[in-house]
Amino acid sequence: MKRIHTYSGVVGLMIIVAVVLAASKPEPIARDVIKKEYEVEPGGTLSLDMDRGDVEVESTHENVVKIELERRARADDPDEAEEILKSGHRYEFNKQGDDVSIQSRIEGKQRQMRWRRGRGESIKIRLTVRVPNEYDVSFKTGAGNITIMEVSGEITGRTGAGNILLEDIKGEVDVKSGAGNVEISGDLEEIDVATGAGNLTIYAQADEMNVMAGTGNVTVEMQGQPRGESKFRTGAGNVSVSIPENVRVEVDGTASLGTVTCEFPIEISKKLLSNSFSGEINGGGNASITLVAGVGNVSLLRH
Repeated sequence: MKRIHTYSGVVGLMIIVAVVLAASKPEPIARDVIKKEYEVEPGGTLSLDMDRGDVEVESTHENVVKIELERRARADDPDEAEEILKSGHRYEFNKQGDDVSIQSRIEGKQRQMRWRRGRGESIKIRLTVRVPNEYDVSFKTGAGNITIMEVSGEITGRTGAGNILLEDIKGEVDVKSGAGNVEISGDLEEIDVATGAGNLTIYAQADEMNVMAGTGNVTVEMQGQPRGESKFRTGAGNVSVSIPENVRVEVDGTASLGTVTCEFPIEISKKLLSNSFSGEINGGGNASITLVAGVGNVSLLRH
């Protein structure tokens, strides 16, 4: 009986090892890269319409729009992976005047079989675009991360789920993510940003800001004198805004269920649940800052 028990244990171990090896065996991958280049003049618009995929847009000193679309497909055999690239994804590039548009869609069965037995997506899309320094960018994506760097223009867009990184931007920003973090830096006229769930981080000079998170922290470092109305709000999370000590502004901060901190000489009002402060900094002026946290803490800091 003892020898039979030992043999059964060895068989069981062999089965486990075989399963592990099968699960760790790499799947065949098919990959291709589609490239396209258009001559344009500064001042045009890049329009992106994608159901999913990561996007990177960066400026160039050339008067061109350079597109590089990378596609990767995974399957149980090489032929299936190649077929996914051929029939599982549709893309289209267009140019009209100085404007360029890009569309990308996952097709048919691949759209329905987004996850293959827990191994991840069967097809992945990555789009890289180079545009003139002065160029507008408009995007609409279902899911995926968006990165836009060193572009001067209007940046507008929506993503259902994904992070948005806007780095060294000049102009105006109006972006929203259903679920994802948003980071913005640059010298801007106006910022309008929102996320349903995620953290918002801004390090910028802007005349006006409208920043709202459904759930998540809002962290802002204002780099100069605002000229209009700025609002920073979260439903659940902390709001922390840092401003130069010499700005002239009216401020109003409220934490409905949390604490408030103000590093400027403004009186704090404490109630049973909510805390708030309101007043003028350096005599106030035409600019105003409002900070609101539903459940969370509010901080107005100096730098």
